[in-house]
Amino acid sequence: MKMKEKLQKLFGWVKISNRPKHLVAGALIFITMMIQGVVLDIRIGDVAVMAFSTVLIAALSVEYKDMLWGGKFDWLDVLATVLVPGVIALVASLF
Repeated sequence: MKMKEKLQKLFGWVKISNRPKHLVAGALIFITMMIQGVVLDIRIGDVAVMAFSTVLIAALSVEYKDMLWGGKFDWLDVLATVLVPGVIALVASLF
């Protein structure tokens, strides 16, 4: 199996439904929070953790709202939202 096929199999769930929009929304919230932290001169690792927490709260809130309006709570949507910010926060917190 080629590397491209392996990656498509591993991350194929991201393309389902509106998950690309979740990826973008999570990244935008994360970037906004990171910029605010840099402007306030807060250590990058600390800002990354706070920004990730903000993205996680936003993702859980949206899914909870969906559940209240008759939809289902979709953990894969939450994962799609926090995927990129989570990786960046993990790397940034190491420094």
